[in-house]
Amino acid sequence: MNGILRGVVTLVVLALVAQDVAAQWNVERYGTSHNQVYTTLGLDPALVTSVGYGRNIKIFGRPWQLGAEAGVVAADFDVQDFRARLQARGTLLGWRSVRLVGSAAFITRGTENVIYRALNFGSDFTGAVGVYKPRWFVAGEFGFDKAIITYLTHSDWYRQHYYPDAKNGWYLNAGGTFHYGLTGGMAIGRTELTAHIGQQRTEDFNALTPPLYGSLGVGFGF
Repeated sequence: MNGILRGVVTLVVLALVAQDVAAQWNVERYGTSHNQVYTTLGLDPALVTSVGYGRNIKIFGRPWQLGAEAGVVAADFDVQDFRARLQARGTLLGWRSVRLVGSAAFITRGTENVIYRALNFGSDFTGAVGVYKPRWFVAGEFGFDKAIITYLTHSDWYRQHYYPDAKNGWYLNAGGTFHYGLTGGMAIGRTELTAHIGQQRTEDFNALTPPLYGSLGVGFGF
């Protein structure tokens, strides 16, 4: 594949996967309600706003939350720059108030600009270790977001000015990002507030711009 085209694909994937760190909710509260709706606003790396729904169930006797989430860039609510997640999150191990929490997500992402239009399918696996109480929690988290396959459509402008033979199509295994940081939250009645902040790196552990991510979220159980 042409070097210029390879660079475009790499930039596309980094732009997609660098904006998908999901909020974490308090696993100790999964038994207090059957459903949760929530919204988040975060820097990942653009300002992204999301809404989501979670259903609390038991799997092998342990409480888990299965959910769906959709988000767009907050600046202009451009539906061409979007992400959607199907995810599961729950406690893997526990001792007293200490929990090892795991989450897995299937992700669909899209973006469009003057150079290309891209649609990506990927996954995210994240673990967190911390203290979880019914009214609050604090934890450290570490995860990996992988772009599994990306469909790239090049614009006429790109073909005219840079690479006339650029081919549209599917590109496998184009990249991923590690993310690691701190997360925490508190509950007031059935309302839960969460925040998380951390750093992101490429799968080769090179720096991203901006290197930090962060978000605030509010959820309601019923």
